[in-house]
Amino acid sequence: MASDRRRGAFEADEGGVRSATPQREALRRVRRVRARGSRISHRDRTGDRGGARAVRHRLLALSPVDGRYADLVDDLRPHLSEFGYIRYRLLVEAEYLRALSEWGVAELEPGALQYLKSLPERFGPEEAEEVKAIEADVGHDVEAVVRFLKARLRSQGYARAAVWVHAGLTSEDVNSNAFSLALREVNEGVLVPELSRLCEELAELALREKATPMLARTHGKPAVPTTLGRELAYHAMRALEWIERLRGFRMPGKVSGAIGSYAGLMEVLGERTLEFVGRFLSSLGLEPVLVTRQVIPADRHSIYLHHLSSLSMALTDLARDLWLLSMLGYVSLEPTRVGSSTMPQKQNPVEAENAEGNLELAADLLAFVANRLQTSRLQRDLSDSTVRRNVSVGIAHLLIGVRQLRRFLRRARFDAERMREDLMRHEEALAEAVQLRFRRLGIDAIDELRSLLASGLKLREAVGELCRKYGVRVEDVMPKDPLAYTGLSVEIAEMVHREVTRRLGTHSGAEVLEAGARRST
Repeated sequence: MASDRRRGAFEADEGGVRSATPQREALRRVRRVRARGSRISHRDRTGDRGGARAVRHRLLALSPVDGRYADLVDDLRPHLSEFGYIRYRLLVEAEYLRALSEWGVAELEPGALQYLKSLPERFGPEEAEEVKAIEADVGHDVEAVVRFLKARLRSQGYARAAVWVHAGLTSEDVNSNAFSLALREVNEGVLVPELSRLCEELAELALREKATPMLARTHGKPAVPTTLGRELAYHAMRALEWIERLRGFRMPGKVSGAIGSYAGLMEVLGERTLEFVGRFLSSLGLEPVLVTRQVIPADRHSIYLHHLSSLSMALTDLARDLWLLSMLGYVSLEPTRVGSSTMPQKQNPVEAENAEGNLELAADLLAFVANRLQTSRLQRDLSDSTVRRNVSVGIAHLLIGVRQLRRFLRRARFDAERMREDLMRHEEALAEAVQLRFRRLGIDAIDELRSLLASGLKLREAVGELCRKYGVRVEDVMPKDPLAYTGLSVEIAEMVHREVTRRLGTHSGAEVLEAGARRST
């Protein structure tokens, strides 16, 4: 019987959440804590919204994410700040104690259960400062949360409940789950929505510019005709694929004690230990990982962080393409304040440049953390802990990059006439079409055409020579103009727009359509 229960725990999944009312309640409480966190404002952090204290705080910040770019990442602070991690630790401790009561281990009165339910939801910066004061005395972050929770329970007359706080747990049972909860809420509540907005805006622009002709370049040199819409659709589709990978990503959780043997938990729960663990972690919305050391295997955390790193480089590609379009004169920018201290005419693609730098930094930092988390000496050591704390910095730089890309798109006006003129000046962009049409006539002329072009002849001159040699009419092999050789570019832009609309199911990119007249000239 015991082995059956153990085996069932290893198979725990979301079905357990749906079938157990207490578990659904626990998951809803996690969501309420997220909602509470989203209301933590700059005023809560400084006590002086917009005042001199806030200015000094930013001027003295060592990291630009807390200084120069603070406004761009405010919605990360309830989750990835020191305050956020403390709050999620408290949530894990409170939910664990409630679960012990539900399983008949710690018989808590209804008032204690209600208090444990509400405490993480009401937890704010003042309470976090109390926890930090305790930590200053004891020198241990999780123990500080444990003592805070015990003290609060006793102050409310729930001394019997305080006895069971942290019973059977080790610090990493709390930290690992708190880290997973923080990442999940940032992923679902901040990153995926912001990426979706960028993706939708790109798709709307792609649809609007689907037939706008443009010269494509390979190795920086003229290649063949394309459309602006197809080029933007490419980046929209990449973003959409990354959104699909991130949406619904299951974060891991563990409750296995000091070395992963469940010995302490067996003292508390007996033969029901593995069943309890599987159901408890599922109630938090986490994927149970039951074979661990003191630390959880970092594999799923690392996979997620590698996803974010690769996403950052995909968006770096977009930032560079937008910068190059600006350099080519295809994009004009709505004036900002000052573009240069000495050149009055300057309006620079600063948002694309800022995005590129932040995204590259995010990619490197997140990849380093993902790799470093894979190792921990024997049961564990703390070298990975200080690295893990910097996940927030990497995600902040990623979010800054995404938001700067959106700012650039709002400033950008795509010059369709300039793109058309540039394309028409490069008739060599039709050389591929010419050699393929010769093939359709049974003539393999690609090497001859290559030699004639290398000799300095214009495409039309080279085609004329070949047509005279083979008795072929020029109009049979030479397209009328580059606009006739864009293939399925229009259809691709339309298809990507449909896919983005279907998969994301929202229309926040509509603002791009409304501003379209200002963006295209």
